[in-house]
Amino acid sequence: MADFGRVSPLFLLALMSRLFLIYSPVKFWLINRIELSTPLTSWSRVQEGLYLVKNGVSPYSGDVVHESPLVLAVFLGLQQVSELLFPLLFVVGDLLIGWLLYKLAVLHCNMLQEEQTKHLKHYATTAETVLIKEESLNDVPLLVSSIYLLNPYTIGSCVAHSTLVFTNLSVTIALFYAMKGSLLLSTLGVALGAYHSLYPITLLPPVVLILIKVQSVELEFNRKVVVFAFSIIGSFVMWTAFLLVLSYQMFNSWDFLLATHGFILQVSDLTPNMGLFWYFFTEMFDHFRNFFLWVFQLNAFIYCIPLTIKLRKNPTLLACMMSSVMAVMKSYPALGDSALSFALLALWAHVFPYLRNTFLVSCMLLCSSFLAPVFWHLWIYAGSANANFFFATTLAYSTAQILLMSDVLFAFLRREYDLYHGIYPPIMQGEPGVVILR
Repeated sequence: MADFGRVSPLFLLALMSRLFLIYSPVKFWLINRIELSTPLTSWSRVQEGLYLVKNGVSPYSGDVVHESPLVLAVFLGLQQVSELLFPLLFVVGDLLIGWLLYKLAVLHCNMLQEEQTKHLKHYATTAETVLIKEESLNDVPLLVSSIYLLNPYTIGSCVAHSTLVFTNLSVTIALFYAMKGSLLLSTLGVALGAYHSLYPITLLPPVVLILIKVQSVELEFNRKVVVFAFSIIGSFVMWTAFLLVLSYQMFNSWDFLLATHGFILQVSDLTPNMGLFWYFFTEMFDHFRNFFLWVFQLNAFIYCIPLTIKLRKNPTLLACMMSSVMAVMKSYPALGDSALSFALLALWAHVFPYLRNTFLVSCMLLCSSFLAPVFWHLWIYAGSANANFFFATTLAYSTAQILLMSDVLFAFLRREYDLYHGIYPPIMQGEPGVVILR
């Protein structure tokens, strides 16, 4: 009850802002914004799918609908009651994500304090100023939830009825229940995310490592760890198979796989978005397409390997890094993807004093957010610009996220170094030494 009383003003503000915009004329402008909706998450395509199903036609018979069958089933069920419930579903989904992020942050802060107490005797005597103070963590859960619920990217996605909310909810469920130590529910969250948009499958390694850590299994290559890890992977495979079979039962066809996951991997729709794929593949010669398609798609998955090796003892940071990689490297990203990754990075607010590019990243995100709709209008409607203008904003937007992600990773590693070696560089040949992290 204390937590609810603390966050109730935040949730009330988030609720009122969403309802006000949903029932205002601005909703119809936001629904058509390519910065908020993609061919995968567009509300107009969901409506097309509902219309086709209602008239006895498979929604995957054409090349318009790319929403997963179970999401369509949810809207079909609500449609039987009242279509007025559609906006409320997106609002409730957003608020639920905000609440899960709050509880996730509470669990994470408790874990940080326990780890610090456990390793305190190994820290340098001069590292006292960078130790985590209990009072400094009190506001982190509220900060994490606020960054998500009050983020214009999140509010815009909710008002635009972007089905990205289901992916974000799945990711949040996976991480929250992994921190709670629930094997079945955490793997269900990963399976739901991978089922809806494929890329959350990269969260399986951090979820495995978090569960191993929470269950107090020693992180060494022994039989006990291997058996436990395989049980987690087996649970994920079981949930994924269940979701796919359930989807097959809806239309008695596997066509949805090509229309959803196949569509994500093949990138056949080059509608402009906030990602990097559309421009390159529009300009590319066809005989190079398959090669660069493999290169671009591997970028979304390959970073999982080195990051897992480096951050195996800090799986929550690994999960934050992978969510940021997804927001940049997926084939059809939107602004709502980065809203969740920003909130998750705030879990590491205690390393923020080490950040080096805060002002630059802030300016790049702010400028790209404002210039994207301006350049889109100049390109499509005014005819006084071209695709290079809009792509420049998406490039700046993606670069800002990469800088932020790498900066947080640097800040974490530098703080770890200071904890064990002291915050004052050693004196070498009469001058302060320079620490270089390699």
